[in-house]
Parts: sequence; C-alpha cells; structure tokens
Amino acid sequence: MKSNAQYIQRAFGKEPEWSKKEEVDPAEILRAINWYNSNSQRRNYKKWTLTWMEDKKSSWSKQDAAFVRKCPVKSFRTFGHYCRMLSRGFPQVDQLLNVVNENITNLIEQGKNTNTERATPSVSPKERMEQKFAEIAADMMNLCDDALISIREKNDEHKKMNVYRWLEGRNATGWEADMLTTMFAPALEELDRVVNGDDQQLVDAYSFLGKQQQKYLHRFMNNLIEDCMKYHADRKPKRKKRRVNPEKVVSKIKYLKESGEFGIKSIDPKKILTAKQLLVFSCRYNTLSVYYAERGKTLSIKGTTLQDFDTEKSETRTIKNAKKEMGKVRDLKTFESLWSRQTSVVKTANGRLNENCVILKAFE
Repeated sequence: MKSNAQYIQRAFGKEPEWSKKEEVDPAEILRAINWYNSNSQRRNYKKWTLTWMEDKKSSWSKQDAAFVRKCPVKSFRTFGHYCRMLSRGFPQVDQLLNVVNENITNLIEQGKNTNTERATPSVSPKERMEQKFAEIAADMMNLCDDALISIREKNDEHKKMNVYRWLEGRNATGWEADMLTTMFAPALEELDRVVNGDDQQLVDAYSFLGKQQQKYLHRFMNNLIEDCMKYHADRKPKRKKRRVNPEKVVSKIKYLKESGEFGIKSIDPKKILTAKQLLVFSCRYNTLSVYYAERGKTLSIKGTTLQDFDTEKSETRTIKNAKKEMGKVRDLKTFESLWSRQTSVVKTANGRLNENCVILKAFE
C-alpha cells in the first residue's frame, strides 16, 4: 500500500456503491467511472466480469463464464469496471447493460474459438514464481486497502487481520514472505516519519487521517512486516547439525581434576556441551567464573577455550575465603548465595581453561 492509493481516495473517495433505486444521476455515473479510471485497477477487470456473470442478477450460464475465462486480461479493459458497478448495486440501465452484454457475447465467441488442444507455451520456473508473487502482492495490497478503509471508518476490522494466518491460507512460500517484507518496508518507514513528525510533507499527505488513525495504520503495517519476517524465518530450511564426538571435542581441554586444598573436584568435561550455565574455579588466582550460553544455544569448546558464551553476562570475580567457601557450592542456590556475598570487582570472563582450573558445576 503506497501513498498513491491514499491520494486517490482523498480525491475521489472510497469505491462507489449504490442502494436499490431505479434512477441514477448522470453526474453520479460519471464520478463512478472516473473513480475506476483513476484507481487503475485494471488487473481486476477480468475477475470482476466473471463475478458479474456468476451473479444471480445476471443471465449468463456457467458454460458462458467458462468460455470467457479463456480470454486474456487485456480483453476486459474497456468494460470490466461496468461489471463491478453492476455487482455493487448499480441499476441495470440499458445503455450500460448493452455495452457489457455486447462485450461478453464477443468474448464468449472468442473463447469458443480458442484451440484448447494447442500446446501450452512453456513457462520457466522463475516466471511461474514471479507470476505467483505478483498475484499474492496484489492481494496483499488489497488487504492493506481494506485495513485503511476500516481505520477511516473507525471500526475494528483492521485489528482482526492476521497477516501470518493470511499467508498460511495462501500457502505462501518463505521466499514470497521475504519479498513482501522488502516490498512493504518502505511504507512502514514512511509511516514512521509520519507518526514521529519527521517529514512535514508526509505529515500533510496523511492529514486525511487523525493522529490516532495514523497510529493504527502504523501499527497495522508494523505487524504486517513482523508477520512476514516471522513467516519467512519459520520456513527457512533447517541445517542439519553434524554429529560430533563429545570425547573428541573435549580431548584437548586442560583442567585440574581435583583440588584437595579447596576440597573440590571437576565434573566430566563432556557436560559442558549440554550446559547453559557453567562454573569454573581457578585455584591459582582464587577466582570463580560463571559462564552463560548465548540465547538458544548450549556451551561448546574449541581446544582449551569455551565457545558460544554470552560475553556480556558471563563474569569473573575473586572469592574471599575461597578455601572455606568453595566446597559449599553444590547447586545453583548455594552458588547464588556465595556470589551475592562477594564484594570484589566483577570482571569479564575470558573463556580460557588451563591446568589450574576446576570445572566445578554445569547446569542445563
């Protein structure tokens, strides 16, 4: 949804609709035709024609519609909007109905003469992908237009629109969701500047909406982008992790198996590979380090250095009375109690292990 659609709506109003009445003011007809010509929705003319042919108020058969469906989109450019007007309640006046019926009759004949046995021209996979994306992008634009109408009319329909579920219903691919993100991101950036008041020209362009309505539209577009990004991420092919031999991974670790001085001993180093939190004590410097795995990961090791730990959260500090205190660390609760009592300076943990380090505890 670009601002072009909004400018059109400001100039011509929303799509015309008629109540049931026998006569229509000629000026009203002209305004309706101008609305469709200005809105440039010719991509919908074929669909609108077929919708009218299937309408109970029309007299066309399913067979007629099947013949018309064979005709190319360009064949509907001169009258498709009249069919839309009829479907939306426009009185069936002779002048307009004659134009519609004459064109549909010609298209039926054209469809009958189409050689159904003719070989279908080959379409490359790339072209097929692009055609499908063009369709879903057009439908997404219509969804955005519906949201804008809902916001302008001050109802809650736009709040019920769930773009993620809409993409699921269309069986959209991850690639299509990614392309939609790229396509609609500029609209969100534009609304960012409107809501923040950073661009007076844009603020003026969106002045047909109140401040709260602008915020609703911004929120809708923000949710649209987030849903497209999440849909794309959820459909990314998952790389299969190579199976690793834990024994091989930890084979080069240097650590102290046991310290009689501090009354502590190391755990099996293979437990590092499944840990999200790890305690390592340096008997040489009386320092205790606590390592936290990065979000969504577990700790790992390469050579003698820990990997995949959060460098901002992981900390090291000197332990007072370490010979007395370290043997009391049995679980998370006793560790947190010890840690909270310390007054030494907190430093960033460096991840390196050596022959003076006891791998004290690992928590999954």
